[in-house]
Amino acid sequence: MPENDSKNKPGHSRRDFLRGSSLAAASAVLTAPVVAPPESAEAQQAQADPKILAGNVSISLNVNGENRAVEVEPRCTLLDTLRNRLDVTGPKRVCDRGSCGACTVLVDGDPIYSCTTLAVGCQGHKIETLESFDEAGVPSSFVKHDGLMCGYCTPGFVTACQALLKTNPNPTLDDVKKGLDGNICRCGTYIGVFQAALDAAKALRKEA
Repeated sequence: MPENDSKNKPGHSRRDFLRGSSLAAASAVLTAPVVAPPESAEAQQAQADPKILAGNVSISLNVNGENRAVEVEPRCTLLDTLRNRLDVTGPKRVCDRGSCGACTVLVDGDPIYSCTTLAVGCQGHKIETLESFDEAGVPSSFVKHDGLMCGYCTPGFVTACQALLKTNPNPTLDDVKKGLDGNICRCGTYIGVFQAALDAAKALRKEA
């Protein structure tokens, strides 16, 4: 398999990002000054006053290339909004705590856990789910290499794989493992999943 320059570069999975975000938030709290000067505090407060949302709010989400208007509570997750309000059922609810990846969707091309993302924060961004993917691409490779068993994790893996191949069209096996690190398969079909990702990459390179 051709060598890829990206394998020697440091990479970060979604798990790394979540860990780093938590540490950064904790560090900011621990190192912040106890009392800010009055003038500075007032100025910061004037700039940082958030818009308070309550009850149902009307939002517009760009889902799979279509602008969809929907009313949600501010606390409603993107996963709940997609599945229960917009009938986009590709992303699955499994762990509901951002650890298994079954709910993965793409927001501006980046794979995110939709079960821990608020829908109101996704306005103005491009949301993609596996319903919009070419069936002859990554989904076809998963079928060909039997990269699924019960199927609950499969939409998340397919979506994460789609994101990986957009940024790295010539991945090594290690690249694939790193790129799909945020997803878990309880049935253990990882061999098929990894081969499906490599095969999809090969097919896409031929088309290009």
